[in-house]
Amino acid sequence: MPQFIRVHDSPCSVFPLGHLAFAYLWYVAYAALTRRPLPARWALVPMAIGSQFPDLIDKPLAYYGVLASGRSVAHSLLITVLIAGLVTWGAHVLHRWRPAHRWVGRLCVVTPAAFSIGYLSHLVGDSLGPLRAGAYDSLTYLGWPLLAAPRYAGDSVAPWIRILELYRQSGTHPERPLIVTALLVFISLRVWARFGPPRPADG
Repeated sequence: MPQFIRVHDSPCSVFPLGHLAFAYLWYVAYAALTRRPLPARWALVPMAIGSQFPDLIDKPLAYYGVLASGRSVAHSLLITVLIAGLVTWGAHVLHRWRPAHRWVGRLCVVTPAAFSIGYLSHLVGDSLGPLRAGAYDSLTYLGWPLLAAPRYAGDSVAPWIRILELYRQSGTHPERPLIVTALLVFISLRVWARFGPPRPADG
């Protein structure tokens, strides 16, 4: 792992492409278990947003001093349920308002599950490292605001600088096996969708 990341980040950090890959595999498992359409186009958009959403909120706000920790408000299970509920409600309302727009209809149908799965997979991904290390006190962000969120030295560094430093040395990316696995699954499903038996797809 690059020294910059090791010095300035939690040793159990998960990075954007890792979160995206993890969320995609979660969604594929969900689709397979529930016999819903496999993620192809429309579902990938809210899934990708959900997979990054907690960091998009907490990391910049912690850097600018608005929040005390880069894992706090948007990493809380309570806030997760609230935001997922709002997104689900918003998708249903938009679907009723604009039923004639085909792309809006498709996006509204897949957004509640795709966004929620992406969001929850982010929290699971962030929690696996501390759980494996037995660092249970590092998981207090899940109980915010009832529990105080842990502080990280990396919060004092701009999140975009940390990401650029990591991906500048992509050969050392800590989640490379996970990313490769997700890519292989994605390619395999696209090949299957094209040449295999017909199955409903989300677009």
